[in-house]
Amino acid sequence: METEIVKPFIDATINTLKVQAEVEAKHGKVFLKDPANGINGDVSGVIGVISDQFNGSVIISFPEETFLKVMSNMLGEEITELTKEIIDGAGELTNIIFGQAKAVLNENNYGVQMALPSVISGKNHTLNHSPKDTVIVVPFESNVGNFFIEICIQK
Repeated sequence: METEIVKPFIDATINTLKVQAEVEAKHGKVFLKDPANGINGDVSGVIGVISDQFNGSVIISFPEETFLKVMSNMLGEEITELTKEIIDGAGELTNIIFGQAKAVLNENNYGVQMALPSVISGKNHTLNHSPKDTVIVVPFESNVGNFFIEICIQK
């Protein structure tokens, strides 16, 4: 079941960044997050997932440098600092990724409902989940830098 949930988010992330920001990304080896070892980001888009099959959340998290390059590509101008408007772009990306993954998951009868993204920013922040939850991390490499997504499946 977890592979069926993760793959649509991987595909949607790759497609969204390619279409919206001309970013070529490829995913690395997927692994389970160790609650003792946080993975840090500077700008993260977070969206809750409620479905007939599972609940949880999806996070896309970028180092500042990578995020600024993604947003520069998206907006067609060089972005050199994080402003509220630029940081809100993480929510837009998260929403687009979620929408694409949701369509695929719902074709497979997961019954995923709409949700609103939120954005968290701050140098080296860590997002924690319940120790009982399964958290799958997908690292990505791209032509503008590395980033990752976390998919939390609540138990």
